[in-house]
Amino acid sequence: MGRARAAAGGRRAERGLRLCAVALGGALGTLARYAVSRALAGDGLGFPWPTFVVNVAGSLLLGLSITVLVERWPPTRFLRALVAVGFCGGFTTFSTMVVEAAQRGQHGRAGLAVLYLAVSLIAGLLAAAAGIGLARGRLLPRGERRSIPDPDDFGRVGGHTAPDPTIPRSGRAAADRPGTEQAAP
Repeated sequence: MGRARAAAGGRRAERGLRLCAVALGGALGTLARYAVSRALAGDGLGFPWPTFVVNVAGSLLLGLSITVLVERWPPTRFLRALVAVGFCGGFTTFSTMVVEAAQRGQHGRAGLAVLYLAVSLIAGLLAAAAGIGLARGRLLPRGERRSIPDPDDFGRVGGHTAPDPTIPRSGRAAADRPGTEQAAP
């Protein structure tokens, strides 16, 4: 029973550290977005360049970082939480993009609103693909085909849960199921 409690306590501590990594990354990403919006501030109802730039740059960074963190580096749950979920999540802003498009529509600039949404979506997809391609073309051996990594998959490696080294091999399957505890030998 003691071993199972220790393992559960370790997993809770790891979740807490992961949340701290998300919070720190989110704070840094939000501050970076604010800096970009101040540097690129434009006219009130023209093309919203600050939001467009952060969303496209964030898409590139997310594609690049997730691919490097998942495919190139040893499994770590904290860097993905810090960079992908935290920083990129705080840096990019879907809600601001939608509000800016609605504002333009309300002020008789529906064409600009639709253009902004379409260009943002296309540029974001292309930027994410460029980030993935950049990571794979420059940092990974060429010729390997891989699927797009999931940025929210903190504990999986190659589609399988990363083994907990504190749990004996015979007890790993049981420990991975919620509500089950591995009895001490």
